[in-house]
Amino acid sequence: MQQAITNDFLKALASLTSTEQELILDAVNLFAQNPQHPGLKLHRLDKLKNKGFWSIYVNKDIRIILYKDSSGPWILAYVDHHDDAYRWAETHRAEVHPRNGVLQIFRTVEVTQVEPRIVQPLIGHHSEEYLLDLGVPPSYIKPLLLVEDEERFLELISGLPQDVQERLLDLAARKPVIPPPKVATTEEWLRHPLARQHFYLLESLDELRRALNYPWEQWMLFLHPAQREAVERVFQGPARVVGPAGTGKTVVALHRTAQLARRYPGTSILLTSFNRYLASRLKAALRLLLGELPPNLTIENIHGLARRWYEEHIGPIQLATEKDYASHLQDAARQLSHEPSFLLSEFSFADEWGLYAWEAYRDFPRTGRGIPLTARERMKLFGVFQEVWAALEAKGSLTFNGLLHRLRDKAERGTLPRFRAVVVDEAQDLGPAELMLVRAIVEEAPDNLFFALDPGQRIYKGPLSWQALGLEVRGRSIRLRVNYRTTREIATIAEKVLPPSLEGEVREVLSLLRGPEPEIRQFPTQKACEEGLLTWVRWLLERGTQPEEIGVLVRIWHLADALENAFRKAHIPVTRLSDKEVLEGGVRLGTVHSAKGLEFRAVAVFGANKGFFPLEAQLRKAPSEKDREEVLEKEENLLYVAFSRAREHLWVGYWDEPSPFLPTG
Repeated sequence: MQQAITNDFLKALASLTSTEQELILDAVNLFAQNPQHPGLKLHRLDKLKNKGFWSIYVNKDIRIILYKDSSGPWILAYVDHHDDAYRWAETHRAEVHPRNGVLQIFRTVEVTQVEPRIVQPLIGHHSEEYLLDLGVPPSYIKPLLLVEDEERFLELISGLPQDVQERLLDLAARKPVIPPPKVATTEEWLRHPLARQHFYLLESLDELRRALNYPWEQWMLFLHPAQREAVERVFQGPARVVGPAGTGKTVVALHRTAQLARRYPGTSILLTSFNRYLASRLKAALRLLLGELPPNLTIENIHGLARRWYEEHIGPIQLATEKDYASHLQDAARQLSHEPSFLLSEFSFADEWGLYAWEAYRDFPRTGRGIPLTARERMKLFGVFQEVWAALEAKGSLTFNGLLHRLRDKAERGTLPRFRAVVVDEAQDLGPAELMLVRAIVEEAPDNLFFALDPGQRIYKGPLSWQALGLEVRGRSIRLRVNYRTTREIATIAEKVLPPSLEGEVREVLSLLRGPEPEIRQFPTQKACEEGLLTWVRWLLERGTQPEEIGVLVRIWHLADALENAFRKAHIPVTRLSDKEVLEGGVRLGTVHSAKGLEFRAVAVFGANKGFFPLEAQLRKAPSEKDREEVLEKEENLLYVAFSRAREHLWVGYWDEPSPFLPTG
């Protein structure tokens, strides 16, 4: 028997205990086999105004609320404890929208008399017919046209389907809103893009189990139309999806990879990222999505892949560190009257872009480098760089950028294997050497390159021109504008730590969830801050939050060492974030870098001090004011990454001086 679930059902199910979830899944399974089974006590809720709601029995305390019309499938609409489940049914309606033909389940609204006032209603200048075209249920139209206060407006629309909320928020922001298409026939409504945001046809109970076992899986079932377009569209060249934290870019990257594996069977597909922690999590998530990973699918971070391929196709390698060539550059700096930090920065610039020939370095634009150079100065510097590269070569070593460029040269000569398609998650973290390698190891064909990125999470590399790298994405770029993960309160405070150049990227995003205000706490000492953090974690645990749902993030591992001891003394289970696919139980503890791509129900940022955000050691490396600005921007982005890992609760603690990035007032 065909069954569908709603997003609300899945969220309600996830909020119950694991024992209750198992009982509910057993009842759903039994219902699929025999809806009339006497143990389920299926009955229509006749006393309600909406006659389409039904109820089935799970145990003495739990009830599942279902919806059924004359021709459609049974829809699992909600589940909760007895009184709460029936209260939900009493306060919700299910009806087919008269304009677009899609079933909507929404909270009922009471029409109240409003005294005429001088204040202009938020969207009162629009017609009733237009609101109907936008998918607003008829019962909501008059209240919406009368509401004047923004808070009341937000409260009112919170009971509506998500797609309708998005349109109304755009309308209130004075943006043009195009009505959605209508359903061709009533039989097709479940296949309509609008319906697929809220309803999912279950193929098996295993899908429901997976959705409970992994938070990403919930997003995997309900894709927004913009996400679905990015996943399913055939692109005639490199493409990208852009969106701030919480908009579902990683979910798109995962679905896109699965789609490509199905679309091009028997070909090699690569899913990659800069961060090895994230690559490990992508592998675990894709295994959940596909059941098992096909042999033609490679999931590996780009540096891990490059090193492995170098050893397989070229030979053993000894990688040079900064210490191996810093002294040579320092000696040269004294002779050339340049700061050592500038010479190191300029060497890294040439090395990143693969400017190993004098003509390439001479002609390459240095726009934004901060310190101008004459042609003569360039020639002297390049002579020093050649000496460094030759000295490393004599020792049988090379920089990692050098490794990437040698692999690229080999790929461009056709002596390396190529992938049919490459998907890159968190692509903003890749520099020119990584992007040029990715470009070289993929076939020239439709759907060959797909990037998911957020400029606000750029914490490893500086900004660069994609066009200069031959990555033209005009007409093939999709922007995600709905934050599914983070409450509006957390999203607002996260936005405030971003550099001014990126604030607009986030302001365009809609956060539909509401929650408690984040806490920013000052303490006299580090020890007092530890105690404050432990008190907050205990408070969460006492209220039913699982240890694994709490993430504690620090700027440097040294702080994590002290915190780990504090947690163990307090008898609170704790485990370090790592690149393992499966972690042991306990509160998750790690650096902000190790939390890339993760989300937690509650996040604590420990040590939001001036000396850590920004990190003094990073600032000292900046040879010019321009470089310093770039370092500061990365450090601001890092704090934004930390804040945006949180779904419901955010706690920020510091001692001594606060980070200058923290919002005030």
